[in-house]
Amino acid sequence: MRAYAKYFGIILQMILLVVIGGFGGKALDSYFKLETHIFAIILIILATILSLFLFFKTLFNK
Repeated sequence: MRAYAKYFGIILQMILLVVIGGFGGKALDSYFKLETHIFAIILIILATILSLFLFFKTLFNK
């Protein structure tokens, strides 16, 4: 049961990072009045890379 909680926490962290990146990018796009969603795309990609890094770091760190 403990392993499930550990992996659930990791997955929740990954989802939250990507969602925060998306909302932050959308806020920056609207602040700078950009028609293309370049900040949203960049922050989502960076959040995904960061979440995968943290996932693998936790997975291989026993």
